[in-house]
Amino acid sequence: MSETPRDDLLRTAEIACEAALKAGAEFADALVEHGRNLSVSVEKNAIKSTNSRRVSSVSVRAFVAGGTGWYSASTTSEAAARDAGRRAGELALVAEPDPDFVALVAPEPYPHVPALYDQSLASLSAAEIAAWITQSIESARGVASEALVSGEASTHWREAALVNSLGVRASQRTTHASVYAQVVIRRDGGVGSFYEWDSARKLGDLSPAGIGAAAATEALRYLASRPIKTATLPVIFGPLAARGLYLGLCGAASAEEIQRKRSFLAEKKGQPVASEHLTLVDDPLIGGGLASGSFDGDGYPHRRVTLVDRGVLQTYLHSNYTARKSGEANTGHATRVGIAPTNVSPVPGAKTAAQLIAEVEDGIYVALGQPSPDTASGQISALVDAGFRIQKGELTYPLEKTMVAGNAIEILQGIDAVSSDYREEPGLIMPTIRVRGMRVASGE
Repeated sequence: MSETPRDDLLRTAEIACEAALKAGAEFADALVEHGRNLSVSVEKNAIKSTNSRRVSSVSVRAFVAGGTGWYSASTTSEAAARDAGRRAGELALVAEPDPDFVALVAPEPYPHVPALYDQSLASLSAAEIAAWITQSIESARGVASEALVSGEASTHWREAALVNSLGVRASQRTTHASVYAQVVIRRDGGVGSFYEWDSARKLGDLSPAGIGAAAATEALRYLASRPIKTATLPVIFGPLAARGLYLGLCGAASAEEIQRKRSFLAEKKGQPVASEHLTLVDDPLIGGGLASGSFDGDGYPHRRVTLVDRGVLQTYLHSNYTARKSGEANTGHATRVGIAPTNVSPVPGAKTAAQLIAEVEDGIYVALGQPSPDTASGQISALVDAGFRIQKGELTYPLEKTMVAGNAIEILQGIDAVSSDYREEPGLIMPTIRVRGMRVASGE
């Protein structure tokens, strides 16, 4: 198979659009998808379930005076497409008009994004996928015989075609695979826990073998955890935890949230929202990237966007609708149900993560946690799922029931370093980020 879906999916989408227009719609678009999801989950070292599910759907949006009618069917037959289009058109006729809707996107050339589909991955069997997660169990128990592993291995492939009534014809074939392992170790009255994962578009980019061992090795480090007294301290977010911080900023930069006045980044475009150490780039055009693609959910061409440049918020993330409503440039971040970032990465700094730790006299290191700000208020209150006390430039003891809190803008502006080294996944780099000071407290 090539990376281009079958022509019949495009034709099915055209039939759905034509039916919507015939029913009275002024504009219409249709997404037709076909594919397979395959997953194997484990719990406490035993396979819990194996699931294989075929995906076939037609989803139609129809518009009359901006009012939207939406209808979907769980099959890709021509009869289902006609019915979905007709029903969407009829719903649009009775929908509340929206004067901010102008039109759907017009046809434009699409960029070529390579390595989104891998036939060898798409053709894997359940037994082959199960081997990934059972290997994780074996490797974890090789580190600690009492290790309990829960997790999942999964693959999916998709063919998708998107057509609208203005002439857009977009199609794409993709694959994706992932392995996740959560390891819990109980020893001498203590409990240590950690998770590890890997994800890829291509089979050759996936390395599932060592995931269980890596998670178990880290879990052992957290057996003798201790609480910490409440204080304001420097906080270093490791690659996985730091990602939650800046993805939360991306969520607040959604133009949909801005226009509904429920984002702490409202009226912040062109202003410093973080320190000069933070530059965030969203690039959906990276070959093989986990969130890469040629077009967004509206059929608009994807493009590389600098969201934050040396601390200054450069743009909001737009769909066709929000861009036209605000009179700003469309950034190509629509999904079928909203707005979302793609491959977001910070630009690395000048010092290694080890150097950032060595420069801290007293603070904490957060390996796992979700320090994402509340979109509306910008407040952060997050549990440290795995972390260490830093004393005199060294990681000393693991933290027990610890939380970090603060205001997102103050925290982002308090970033004083981004590491030069980073964890890398397809399309993503995840460096370590240091914040000058945050409220740290016992989570009890």
